Amino acid sequence: MKRKIATILSNPWSHRALVLIIFIIIMSVFNPRFFLPANLRSILLAISIYGIMACGMLFVIIIGGIDFCIGSTAAMAGCVMTRIVINYEYSAWGFILGLLAAMLLCVLLGLFHGTEIAFFNLPPFVITLATKLLVFGAMYIFTGGSYILPAPGGAFYMISNARLFGIPSPVIWLVVFTVITALVLSYTTFGRKIYVAGGNRAASELVGINTKRYTLVAFVICSITAGIGGILLSSLNTQVYSSTASGYEGRVLTAMVVGGVDLAGGGGGIPGVMFGALFVGILNNAMTLLDVSTDYQGFVQGVVIIAAIALNVITQQRSAKMLNTDKKRERKEMVKRTPEDSPPMQ
Repeated sequence: MKRKIATILSNPWSHRALVLIIFIIIMSVFNPRFFLPANLRSILLAISIYGIMACGMLFVIIIGGIDFCIGSTAAMAGCVMTRIVINYEYSAWGFILGLLAAMLLCVLLGLFHGTEIAFFNLPPFVITLATKLLVFGAMYIFTGGSYILPAPGGAFYMISNARLFGIPSPVIWLVVFTVITALVLSYTTFGRKIYVAGGNRAASELVGINTKRYTLVAFVICSITAGIGGILLSSLNTQVYSSTASGYEGRVLTAMVVGGVDLAGGGGGIPGVMFGALFVGILNNAMTLLDVSTDYQGFVQGVVIIAAIALNVITQQRSAKMLNTDKKRERKEMVKRTPEDSPPMQ
């Protein structure tokens, strides 16, 4: 019985579930509004935006990279598409042209990141942080430092404000991207090679895996999902500006760490990422309901990241210790076996 309990406690999912349950119970006690349908809907909407971004970021993390530019990429896609839609007076042609222009810019940005990192060996942290500032400055100039306010109604408005059986469309998009990401990573050659390349780049190249190409594709996927998240956010809020989605990279990375994704590369999966996104959404919502100042919310997220990393390390060490104990027990049993206990020779 004790061994079964120890096995359960060594499972990282049991720790995450326990923390989430305790957190929900505390919130229900301190603020009964937490379980109101309107509040739960707002949590799902928030999760859907950076959950989609996290799907793309997962590819980059697995391959051993990181992208600090996803917030600026989201703002860029939202600003460009919204401006074009308005300029073409909300016509279908304007919608299509705006979407294509926004996605093209995201692809080019992803190609730039992937090329600099894969072919010129620039650190992902440095190059994506630099482009984050560059894209933010470019969008500030593009918008003139003011809000772009699309009119309610029309195709652009309905991207995020439509409902299917009462479910907000961003939540449906999140489910679609989650399923696609899970299928790609689990059941395709591309997904398996992403894990191999992220786990050991040198060995991957020795067996013929083109790690440069996979790095390039991973960053393009990340930029595309960030752009889609930015468009959804712009449609949902019916406004966009140069710093839209600012700080979303922090939410995505927090979701990664809480979900147990190995930031060193080669590990992690979509279930953990979605759990982390759910936890981050509930945490941010709780701080809003409890009137926690925005000045302290970043501090709280930092504490959560440190605690999640510590929990993951402790869990891994406990699992390794249990595995070593099992191996030692098996060796002792083999030593104790007598010739009579051995099966007869044929």
